[in-house]
Amino acid sequence: MKLYTRIWCLAAMAVLLLSSCAKEETESFDKFENQALEAWMHQHRPELVKNYQSDGGYYVDVLEAGDMNAAPISDTVCWVSFDFSGRDLSGNIILTRNAAEAHQVGSFTKYTHYVPYYRYCGESYATSSGQIEGTYLAMRNTLYLDPDYASARGLDTEIRLREGSKVVLYMPSRVVGSSGVSGDGGYEGQNDDNQTFTLDAQRPFIVTMTICDTVKNPLEKEGHEVDTFCNETNGGLKIYDNDDETADAKPLPEDPEDADHPYNVAEEWVSANDSIPQVYVNYRFNPAVKGLTFPKPYASGYLPYADAASMATLEAQINEALVKRFHPDEDEPYPGIKELKADTVKLDGTAKIWYIGRFLDGFIFDTNIDEVKQIIYGEVVSEGKVSEYTPKEGGAITAWYYTVPNLQYGQWAAIIATSTNCYGSTGRSGGTTTDSSGYSSSYWDYLNYLSYYNSYYGNSGYYGGYYGGYYGSYYGGYYNPYYGYGYGYGYGTTTDDSESETTISTEIPPFTPLIFELYIEPDDED
Repeated sequence: MKLYTRIWCLAAMAVLLLSSCAKEETESFDKFENQALEAWMHQHRPELVKNYQSDGGYYVDVLEAGDMNAAPISDTVCWVSFDFSGRDLSGNIILTRNAAEAHQVGSFTKYTHYVPYYRYCGESYATSSGQIEGTYLAMRNTLYLDPDYASARGLDTEIRLREGSKVVLYMPSRVVGSSGVSGDGGYEGQNDDNQTFTLDAQRPFIVTMTICDTVKNPLEKEGHEVDTFCNETNGGLKIYDNDDETADAKPLPEDPEDADHPYNVAEEWVSANDSIPQVYVNYRFNPAVKGLTFPKPYASGYLPYADAASMATLEAQINEALVKRFHPDEDEPYPGIKELKADTVKLDGTAKIWYIGRFLDGFIFDTNIDEVKQIIYGEVVSEGKVSEYTPKEGGAITAWYYTVPNLQYGQWAAIIATSTNCYGSTGRSGGTTTDSSGYSSSYWDYLNYLSYYNSYYGNSGYYGGYYGGYYGSYYGGYYNPYYGYGYGYGYGTTTDDSESETTISTEIPPFTPLIFELYIEPDDED
């Protein structure tokens, strides 16, 4: 017994010694990195040395204080939209949300939606999960500036970030991420063979960050965006409601001849049913007659989404290609929904769907139509396949579940929905996955780190719990996981041993409404 006790004591002492050594090693590295970063600042940015922020150990340069009439981010729990570019100490662009900078390093791709990052910014971070991150610290804390520095730039010595603020953060690795940052000058959703830069683990990181917007209630914001899209620029919106006490709304009629039926009303967009909010359908969508209008068209500065004019051209080209692909016989054009007279899909029917998935600014994040791929990318690397969907079996976003059963075989339609019935309030990370004999994936660490931060709070925290229940916990909690998710462009690649397929998935930001243009093939039995 004494021998066992002695062995246990020796083992325990060894563990304590190892733990102590590990702790000392970490403390030693942090101290060394602090000294190295400070030395670099003295050499390259001496005017910022006294702008050291003790909470996080980073330095700050304030380029613009921001709109002083806007509330500081730290005043409330909110979501923040911000542009950023990250560089190593040599100035190499590691990743960026800016299309021009991605072009600069040769990593720009048309798969990438170059827009500000959108993330939750609450009163505290998840310390148990290690979610300490420099941009968050700068958003939530007061930044203390050297009096001489502040005076020379007309700034207060204490700054809190708000809309319009633009800062440069010189951060040690402990507030960047222990695994470093991988990127290619662009961001997720890219796959490029050009020269790439990687920030190794335990290396400082320079981030230039601009606060674009703050949102207190993201669900309300995206709901407003969806209603505005339908009402103000795309033909109007009609809401059906089976509540007898609702004076300005009526139940959804079943008879297509009813004057109040979606086929006959003046408004082009109608609610999908009486109980699911903000899933709207345009049953009369017809690319041969009228395409969609985007109130704030995506403009990266580069084709095909260069500016508003190029977006209008793109839309015309896509509509022309759709008509030529699906209605090649000019003597038998698509008759329109009112004259179609075909069976509806119903819950147990199987719809063969060709689709285009878009953001509200018109950017196409997914399609299985080769002609559309050709227009956007200039090539079709992999042939698109029709998506077979049986509503009762699931396998698609819930917006399809609530709409496709009511669509007819051979019909065109457009669907718009908030994130609750698309890819969830926390969105989906972009990335590149390769499927061959095995499975491998490549994701950019830094953005997935921020995405995990979003998921932690979006699913477990205030916004996930509150807003999930806002639209109804039953279908929000049950249907979304059950019906699953799926999106991404595919293209084939060949190896010596086997054929593999690489899928590039565009990022779906949190609280992002989506649009789908659908064509359902005619029923073989008709």
